[in-house]
Amino acid sequence: MNTVEEKIPEAELEVMEVLWDAGEPRTLGQIKEALSEKNGDTTKTLLRRLCAKGAVGQEKRQVYWYTPLVSREEVRGSRTKKLIDKLYAGSARNMVAALVQADQLDQEDIAQLRALLDELSEGQ
Repeated sequence: MNTVEEKIPEAELEVMEVLWDAGEPRTLGQIKEALSEKNGDTTKTLLRRLCAKGAVGQEKRQVYWYTPLVSREEVRGSRTKKLIDKLYAGSARNMVAALVQADQLDQEDIAQLRALLDELSEGQ
């Protein structure tokens, strides 16, 4: 079963980032400006798709105002799970091991992960 968060491709994700960063409803013009896009038809199409998926809401005032209906955290969580499932057979441990082996985590990152795991262990 695909969730709304899983159905947001990269181009639409850029629009979502603008809306999340704004923290309040935005018009098409404001979104285009933030994307530095000259072709409003593309942005309008992306917004229409996001509205159809239930990821963005629109409210008609003098013009349409757009608001995200899914959070950045929901999308990140869904995409992370999909990545782990696809590349690491559902094993987050294998993903972290791959990051360590590829030198993608420095000692500070590892220390923060240890602290997070300790904190989570204490909470159980």
